[in-house]
Amino acid sequence: MAYYVDPNAAFSGKQGASNVLGQLSRAQWEDWKARFQPYVDKMANIATSDTFAGEQAATATDSVNKSFDSAAKGLQMQQQGMGLTLSPAQQAAQDRKLQLGRASASVDASNNARISARDLQEQIMAGGMGLSGLAKQGS
Repeated sequence: MAYYVDPNAAFSGKQGASNVLGQLSRAQWEDWKARFQPYVDKMANIATSDTFAGEQAATATDSVNKSFDSAAKGLQMQQQGMGLTLSPAQQAAQDRKLQLGRASASVDASNNARISARDLQEQIMAGGMGLSGLAKQGS
């Protein structure tokens, strides 16, 4: 809700300046609530969430799995395009190598995401993360 404050009202009557000052204060408060309160609420929810770190770890693991699924499909298509047919032992070795890489990358991504999430929560709680640390919408 936009407030219009008429600066000329400061010169009307004995309380004109006080009324304008009150209107300005209310307008500033409404503007703050509209623009900044949602971010403060978001940061408070992140800082106090018991599940935030786990959610971030799950997202990281999911991303790694999708990446490895794509890589496996790409490798399969590349091999088919070259006319390669792997023996069962070769296929098993290739699958094992991909699975080991997936497991390693998944654990690493999950651990790093969990650490980063907890660090973010601690920064918010300690006051080291202000509104300036949030990304602008649309970025």
